[in-house]
Amino acid sequence: MRLFDTHCHMDVVAARSGDGDALLREARQVGLAAMVVPAVQPDTWARCAAATHPHDDLALALGIHPQAVRDLSDEALDDALHQLPTLLRAHGAVAVGEIGLDHRWDKAPEARARQLRVFEAQLQIARQLDLPVLIHGLNAHDQTLRLVRSAAWPAAGGVLHSYSGSAELVEVYSRVEGLMFSFCGPVTWRNARKAPAAARAVAADRLLIETDAPYQPPWPHNDRPCRPSDLRLVAETVAALREVPLEQLAEQTWANAQRLFRWPPSSGT
Repeated sequence: MRLFDTHCHMDVVAARSGDGDALLREARQVGLAAMVVPAVQPDTWARCAAATHPHDDLALALGIHPQAVRDLSDEALDDALHQLPTLLRAHGAVAVGEIGLDHRWDKAPEARARQLRVFEAQLQIARQLDLPVLIHGLNAHDQTLRLVRSAAWPAAGGVLHSYSGSAELVEVYSRVEGLMFSFCGPVTWRNARKAPAAARAVAADRLLIETDAPYQPPWPHNDRPCRPSDLRLVAETVAALREVPLEQLAEQTWANAQRLFRWPPSSGT
């Protein structure tokens, strides 16, 4: 059985735990066979690239997270956006991300406008480089929908990371070519309603799983940071919700992730 973690902040996991390699070994023992590591702000891009390159089962994504936008000047943002295409190519990144909109934490119109500008610019970069995108969308589904339906949407598709929308919205998003849905810890939480319903509603060929480690730990481990090995709990929960065997869920999500990220990369890239 192979599990593909489509979103794990392994650089943060390693820094907080002090032994990221041990946590990776633990995850591989329960089925982890590939992982996408998103570097979410310019000052982490080089560090994440260096950390992923020695591992054949770790893939890199580079982007500017909407929560990082507030901490960067306009000049710094413009410089990062200018460098991003070159770095994506140089490091063999499989996606642009994590990018998107976060209206839960940034409520001021000016802050949201800056997020939107940076999101649109990164969608255009993904389109130009024919790369998929990892989308963070929190309390911003109307705006996110508008953008993924726009001419900026990359032909390579993308994923709504840690999908937070309703089951009804799944059908609307699914009209966008190449857009997938990924689920993590919240789908396991005992009082969860929205995430489990959405996980049932997603078409099999659009479904992905992730940990978002060290964030959003699954139940019953809410009292500690999420670990890469927690992907097994997410997979078991989603399989039970969809009433399919765990092995079937694992292979379907593996095939979906392989298709989206063109994994593994061809030799010489």
